Amino acid sequence: MRGFGWLVLVCALAVGATSAVADSIRCGGYLVNTGDSQSRVLQICGEPQRAWQDGFIEQVVRRNEGYAVNPAPLNPDVRPPGYETEYRRVIPVYRWDYSFGPGTFLKTLIFHGDVLVNILDGPRQ
Repeated sequence: MRGFGWLVLVCALAVGATSAVADSIRCGGYLVNTGDSQSRVLQICGEPQRAWQDGFIEQVVRRNEGYAVNPAPLNPDVRPPGYETEYRRVIPVYRWDYSFGPGTFLKTLIFHGDVLVNILDGPRQ
C-alpha cells in the first residue's frame, strides 16, 4: 500500500507541474511582473518572438450616481439623479511569446489591454 500512495503523490506532482504559472520573469538583470505595461515589457525584454491578438474581454461597469430623490419620475425618459448607470467596455487580449534560448521554457505573457495579467510557462525550447 505504501508504493501506491507514493505513486499517487508523484502523479499529482507531475500533473500540477504541467500548468505552472509565474508572477514574474527575468529579462537580463531586470524583472517583469504582472501589472506592468506593454511598453515596460518591451523596454526590458525587447521584441517578443511572436505576438498576436487573442480576442476580447467585455467588461461591465456599474456606477451608482447617489441617492434617488424621486424613484418614480413623471417622465420615464428623464432619470433623476441616483439611478445606477451601466456601461460596457471591450478590452483586447494580447499574447506575447518569449524564448530565452535552448534549455529554457517558452514564456507566454498575456495582456488585457496594456496591462500584463498572466505569465505562463510553455514547452522547453
